[in-house]
Amino acid sequence: MYREVTNFLQARAIAITGFSRDPNSFSRILYKAMLDRGFVVYPVNQCLTEIDGIKTYPSMTDVPSDVEAVYILNKEETSLRLAKEAAEKGITSIWIHVKCNTAKAKEIEREYGISMIMGECFFMWAEPVVGFHKFHRFIRTLFGGRKALSPQKN
Repeated sequence: MYREVTNFLQARAIAITGFSRDPNSFSRILYKAMLDRGFVVYPVNQCLTEIDGIKTYPSMTDVPSDVEAVYILNKEETSLRLAKEAAEKGITSIWIHVKCNTAKAKEIEREYGISMIMGECFFMWAEPVVGFHKFHRFIRTLFGGRKALSPQKN
């Protein structure tokens, strides 16, 4: 899992699916956190083309070709479809949010030979790690986890 997280955090451009119009949603918090960490972020929302002035894409097939990774924030059926779309587009690093993961996603990982992260929180791994996430990562490191650092973005 350490290798998969490290690879994901080395991506320059990331798509976030399930991007919400609610400014207080996790997707919006994650979007801002990724921008603050220097990533180029492409929001995906199948129903809207723009949210609060931010261009969104209707599907993974529509995101720009520079996308190297995708963070999926959708329910099980939709997350599976989006993971498959991403894999078919050639995106090899997929992170399915801890509350959206499903064992069926492992089938996509095997079928396409991609890197799939599930059951992990972005905020526990991407520097700077603060608050509860820092404590959680410390506990994980004590019990066999390894620390992953996000590279500096320019």
